[in-house]
Amino acid sequence: MWMWCLPHPQRDDQCLIILDVDGFETKEQEGDTTEIRISALALILSNIFIYNSKGTINEEALDKLQFITKISNYVEIRPNTGEERKCPEFLWCVRDSELNLWMDGFRLIADDYLLSILTIGQDTDGCSVSRCLKNLFHRQKCFEFSHPCPEADGTRMDEVLEGKLDREFQMQAERLRNYVLNSELESIMGGHNVNGQMLARLIETCVSSMCKGQRIILENLRDIVLCEKPTVELDKVTAEKGVKTTKVERIVPLTKPSAGSVMYDMQEPVCLIENSASGELRVNQEAVNILSEISQPVVAVAIVGLYRTGKSYLMNKLAGKLRGFSLGSTIQSETKGIWMMCVPHPLNHNHCLILLDTEGLGDVEKGDEKNDSWIFALAVLLSSMLVYNSMGTIDQYAVAKLHYITELTELIKVKSAGGDDESMQFARFFPAFVWSVRDFTLDLKLGSRIVTADEYLDNALKLKHGSNKKIQDYNLPRECIRNYFPSLKCFVFDRPADKEVMKNMDRIPDSGLDPAFVKQAHSFLKYVYSTAQIKRLKGGHIVTGRMLGSLALTYVDSIRSGKIPCLESTVHMLSEIENTAAVTMASKAYSEWMEEQVSLPTETVEELSTIHNRCQSQALQLFMKQCFKDEGQRYQQEFMNSVAKIYADMCEKNMKKSLDISTAIMRDLGAAMQEKAKNGSYAKPGGYAVYVKDMDELVEGYRAKPGKGVQAEKILQDFLENKQQFSQHLRIFDESMSAREKELAAEREKAEVAEQERKGREEEQRAAQQLLEDQRRAMEENMAQLREKLKQDQIKLHQEHDKVLKQRLEEQEKLQREGFQTRVKAMEKQIDSLKKQQKETESPAYLDRILDMATLMLPPQYKLIPVSVKLVKHLWTKFL
Repeated sequence: MWMWCLPHPQRDDQCLIILDVDGFETKEQEGDTTEIRISALALILSNIFIYNSKGTINEEALDKLQFITKISNYVEIRPNTGEERKCPEFLWCVRDSELNLWMDGFRLIADDYLLSILTIGQDTDGCSVSRCLKNLFHRQKCFEFSHPCPEADGTRMDEVLEGKLDREFQMQAERLRNYVLNSELESIMGGHNVNGQMLARLIETCVSSMCKGQRIILENLRDIVLCEKPTVELDKVTAEKGVKTTKVERIVPLTKPSAGSVMYDMQEPVCLIENSASGELRVNQEAVNILSEISQPVVAVAIVGLYRTGKSYLMNKLAGKLRGFSLGSTIQSETKGIWMMCVPHPLNHNHCLILLDTEGLGDVEKGDEKNDSWIFALAVLLSSMLVYNSMGTIDQYAVAKLHYITELTELIKVKSAGGDDESMQFARFFPAFVWSVRDFTLDLKLGSRIVTADEYLDNALKLKHGSNKKIQDYNLPRECIRNYFPSLKCFVFDRPADKEVMKNMDRIPDSGLDPAFVKQAHSFLKYVYSTAQIKRLKGGHIVTGRMLGSLALTYVDSIRSGKIPCLESTVHMLSEIENTAAVTMASKAYSEWMEEQVSLPTETVEELSTIHNRCQSQALQLFMKQCFKDEGQRYQQEFMNSVAKIYADMCEKNMKKSLDISTAIMRDLGAAMQEKAKNGSYAKPGGYAVYVKDMDELVEGYRAKPGKGVQAEKILQDFLENKQQFSQHLRIFDESMSAREKELAAEREKAEVAEQERKGREEEQRAAQQLLEDQRRAMEENMAQLREKLKQDQIKLHQEHDKVLKQRLEEQEKLQREGFQTRVKAMEKQIDSLKKQQKETESPAYLDRILDMATLMLPPQYKLIPVSVKLVKHLWTKFL
């Protein structure tokens, strides 16, 4: 049995201890008695006892649990007279599930299936597995798991990348984790809290009794474990035996992730938008700092509603925590402003789930409805799914309380120039709408027909015929709900528990709540996790955590200055911020990659060019991924200019480094010849022949030296040219040479210098040609990635049109059923206009037009190629 001690992820004052026991069918086991002893010890020590198996739960699976029936040979549980006996929960985890969860045409939940199997398997002799399970464990639950990774069958789980795991399996594992962490179980000592020292005494006592063959009586253990003075001085024994101890440090709730972190799991919320007593809104910088570290796409779920309706409880459930957002149990509102909690998305591991809990609307202590309207509007603007929480039923009173929706046209503008009816554009950018009805006591029936919660909502939002003021007031909020939001969903919840229990909802596990409420809450969580979309801006651009923080700042600044938040202006402002950041980030990445991969000097210009092209392509991908709405490719041009400058600087460094190294090599090799020239070794008969021999050896030695770089031939050319006058002087004064020999030697030297000059020119031309080739490739790479980027933007635009078109078609169908023919015809015009816009954006010509405009905005160096030649010549002449 192995132990792992961890700080409890959700309770600051508790320690989570995980016990992993040896498998029951390994060769190292000593027979059934070892298995039974281990099981008995696990039963005594645990709050939750997890039994792991594969396949299904049938008679054969129950037979493998026979060891449970023999635990009483080692552990005696005597009935208590003064207090209720507390035993652990039994969780049966069925891996690679083959459970047939259908009975009489109905799908069962796993718990019901387990209960049915245990009921069928129970006999009358009192020794069956099912009867022992019910006697030993105070609750039995079942969790089923699909195959974690079918494509990696037979591979160790710790060798399978998390991204390769089956989504359904991950969701099931997260469900088990949430259940275990949220369970509030009594201590194993029957109501007495057990600390680490007490648990150590418990283990020592139990193991000692088992080794002596004594039966363990649970009631007697309490007297031993709960005594004030330890029977054994554990620290002293540990020191004497030289046992290595591991210090477990408290893990502070994460407030700022490390650089490059993928997941962000906050243990407690922070205030995103503060709401002062005077009604002044202000963005909390700490929350903005947290969001600035989140580079993943965000799914933002906000909840709004009247105060004291249980909004925070649903947010905590979505976060997978019992405690988090403050619940409160009095008539006073607990949440002020908008609070935020960021957690990893349970289904999409590259996304961050951001939960926004708003202060209760209609707080009598505040008495400022304008302030409430702004809180509501901000929740709409920042979320991709909006949950409206209300109590009782959806009646006229409940709809009237949602009058904040009717005020959105006065609080939000789509375009800076305005329009005839901007509210018809809201469905493009507004979040999905979910109405949560708490403490619902009615039957879901319309007349005698049983209906779904969605049908109940549709019926509540039906419009009335007529044009008088009363009917207009009745229809207005319903029309806004139906027209502003792209989708509508409804959930009804039974009362979770009685009044006293609900005062401590943040300490009550699901087992202590009404099963119907728990089931409804589970359906709500599943819907939100699976359908809430990534937050997007106008045009379908994905919002990251960093961008969400910028949005909050922009919207609140507009409100504080007395302006109306404008979606179009906000997108433009945000695009400037993000695109500027994209230029900086991508340029920095290119520079760092070049520094890491280039070893100066390079032997050839092609070597540097190859690395440049690779790094530039990768940096361009980074830029394209982050930038959006780069109209006229202004920022793309800025990025390419930045890369061109960095590359030019790198070429300059490469040439300078080569110049320094080549010059140093030439200086070292020529030192001996320089000394001979000074002492006159060459200025005598036969000295020219010695000089020529030394020169040949020097050139040969120079060429043999590696790592000289791209200036090698040019330095040699300069050296030979500089030595021509000295060589000519030696030939003239060398009396041992005939006139003909001097003439031939001069011609040979002249040919050598000419040849070396040719090599230098070739090197220069190759560098110029390579730079032109680099620019050609850069242009092609830019156009290819730009085309791909525009295709993605085209898809996003299509999805945006498709979302609105779907909403309009559904609304048209409702109006048709309700008999509003005039409105149906007006809606038909809108639908035709949407279809026309969608057809235009889907056309290949649409993409070509944008691409042609982008080509006109390319950097000048991609059009004026001769400039490249001038640049190369400038670099060559700068160091010569």
